[in-house]
Amino acid sequence: MNSFVDPNAQTITLASIEQFAYILAFFLVASLLYVNRHRLKGNPKKLMLGILIIAVIQRLISGFYYYFFLDYTIVESLPLHICRLVCYFIILQFFIKKDVLDQMIFYWGIFAYASFIYPVGISSPFHMLGISFFILHTLIILYPMLRYLVTGFYPSVRGAIVSSVFFMIYITLMHLLNKSIGSNYFYTIDRPFWHDMPELTYFLVNLIGVCSGFILVGLVLQVLRVRRK
Repeated sequence: MNSFVDPNAQTITLASIEQFAYILAFFLVASLLYVNRHRLKGNPKKLMLGILIIAVIQRLISGFYYYFFLDYTIVESLPLHICRLVCYFIILQFFIKKDVLDQMIFYWGIFAYASFIYPVGISSPFHMLGISFFILHTLIILYPMLRYLVTGFYPSVRGAIVSSVFFMIYITLMHLLNKSIGSNYFYTIDRPFWHDMPELTYFLVNLIGVCSGFILVGLVLQVLRVRRK
């Protein structure tokens, strides 16, 4: 039990058994949803309510752990981490139902893919934070697919541009916050790579690279949509 909540437990490494376990578990969940896609499509209200409940539970698990076993502060618990914000967007979308929010959930949610592919500071799947991580990132990746199933949502180039503008604002504010209070939102201070790159260069590479990536994804998906018609 102690290892399940141990705040000093080791995090997983790239290409470890734990990482492959996360990826396998994700594909199992995705496969289960795909097999039951017709049933889910026929019950959109229940599906969206279920997603809302899962999103709220995820935030409660994370908050509970940081409150009781670590330190629930803006520096330690990182409540403004981009994937955690996406989870709040998912909760909010249940009530406001705006396409622009679906677009941001999809594009900002691309970072959830990166967390599975290149895990940084991720706990074991047998740790409470590991379970929280899996629920959060699996939800973020699958949510747009489920929205497509029940509403016909599709990522647009315009959505990519809007998401890029908001990301520019986000990363700028987070970098200023990191410099002022010592947090590490979007890894602008304690970097996972490019450690020797000048601070401004690293910031601009992140900003330009991410925004370009969003727009590229939007363009590719738009081409695929046109060809499919």
